[in-house]
Formats: sequence, structure tokens, C-alpha cells
Amino acid sequence: MFDKSAGYALLEFSKGEQSSRLGVQLSRSAPKAFYKNGNRVAKTSEIIGEFRAVLFCPSHLGIISDSPSVRRNFLDVAISQLKPVYIKMLSRYNEVVSARNAILKMDEAERAQYRDMIDFYSSELAVLCADIADVRNEYVKKLDYWVKQFFEQMTDGREIPKISYETNASSEDFESRESLKNKYGRLLTENLEREMRYGATIFGIHKDDLKIEINGREARFFASQGQQRSLALAMKMAEGEISREHTGEYPVFLLDDVLSELDEQRRRYVLSNINDRQVIITSCETSFFAEEETNFIPINNA
Repeated sequence: MFDKSAGYALLEFSKGEQSSRLGVQLSRSAPKAFYKNGNRVAKTSEIIGEFRAVLFCPSHLGIISDSPSVRRNFLDVAISQLKPVYIKMLSRYNEVVSARNAILKMDEAERAQYRDMIDFYSSELAVLCADIADVRNEYVKKLDYWVKQFFEQMTDGREIPKISYETNASSEDFESRESLKNKYGRLLTENLEREMRYGATIFGIHKDDLKIEINGREARFFASQGQQRSLALAMKMAEGEISREHTGEYPVFLLDDVLSELDEQRRRYVLSNINDRQVIITSCETSFFAEEETNFIPINNA
């Protein structure tokens, strides 16, 4: 397989009575090409959300202790599957930040010619920040609720988690979209001189993070490895519940070789709570499933 110059992956699935196909063409000499029902799509955003899935792999076990960009990516991927317009907002936001940064990196004389453009980009970023932050904030509220439910089951109520959205705006700013837009507008205009010295946009949703706590202490600093893994697991299961709430049905859960990274208690918790979901698990250990009362269909690929 590794010595081939091209390949094609095809996914066939059904939503109710309707069947669909998604494909990707891989090539060493050309960019990836994506297909929906046999027709090539211009952008990947056109197929995101068509097949909803919650992916949980070993790298996700570090979501608590990893960098803020990892937690932002978790949010963005989860939300994008539910709200296609969110992908467009993120794409435009990244375009505007890149264009604004290009001007901020210029020397003073050259930058003076583009001052109107900086103001234009700052105004557009304020709107995009307000829209994206509002969606993220609402998602995190639901995430916090479900993580509490799962964590209580895992720990018999001994430990209480809390997940909150950390951004430049305060809780009062989230009372209305207008106040949220005004807050980001002030940040982007009042700190312009600082950003010029830095040569980049330093305020905006690309700096956001999730604050994750257990019993009032920040998990990435004080939680044990076992607690961090329990939190990561609860966040992924919560992602599935939010998807079900939004669409009326569960997504497909893809557990990629994650059971071997969990201790026995957490493995049993996962396997005992997925009977009413469609789950695809990759594992080298068949013994994990021997005593579980689950309807697994083994697929061996020698």
C-alpha cells in the first residue's frame, strides 16, 4: 500500500431510508479530492456534517493537559458537524486575521498606507468574534452539563468537574450580541499600537480556551492522569449527547485503539454505556470484549 501513487477511500452510510456515499481521492502528485454521491465537491465544508461521528483516539486523552489550540480544535470540530455555517465563519475569520497580520507586520511607513484597511478588518473581526464566541459559549454550557452527568457516574459523585469558556469577553458581554461585538471592537482598536509592535493580532477567538476544573482546581495542573483521562472520556461522550440533542439521533462513535490506554474501570464504563449507540472500535485485545454483554460484531483484518 505504501508504495502506491494514489488511493481512494469510500464511506457508504444511511440516514433513515436515504443512502449516501462520501469519498476521498488521495494522490502523491495532486491535492486531496472529495466526492459526495459520486460528484466532486469544491470545498470540504460541503461534506462536513453529512456523516456525524465522534472520534476518540489515544491522542485525545491529552486534551486536558495539551495546549489551548487542542481544546479549540475539539470545540470547532464538534460544532462544525452540527452547524455548517460555523465552518464558513471560522474560514472567513482566519482569512481576515491573516490579512490583518500581514499589514501589522509592515514597517511604519508602509503600514500607514493601509490604515483604512486595518480599521475595516478590525470591524469585520469584531462581528466574527461575536458570532463565533456566542456559538462556542452556548456549546460549552451544554458540554459542562453532560460532562457533570458522566463524571458523576464514573466517580460515584465524589468529584465534581466544571468546564467554562475562556475568552476576552466577560459574562456580562454575552448578555447581547451587540455588547459582545462592541467588546471585541474595543479590544481590536484600543490595543492597535501594541499589536503593531507585536506584528500580529493578539485579541480574538483564536486565543480562546476551555477552563476545565475538578473540585474547584484546574485539571491540567492538579488532576491526576486518571482524572484527566476520565475527563477526556466524559467530554467525548458529552459530544455525542449534544449531537443527539441537536439532530435527534446519536452519531457514530469511532473508538480508535483507545481501550488499551484506559484502565479496567474506565474500559468497563465505556463498554457498558454504548449498547444503544452505533460504535466502531479498533483494538488488538479481544479479551476486552469477552465478558461484556454487548452486541459487538468482530471484524478481523489479518
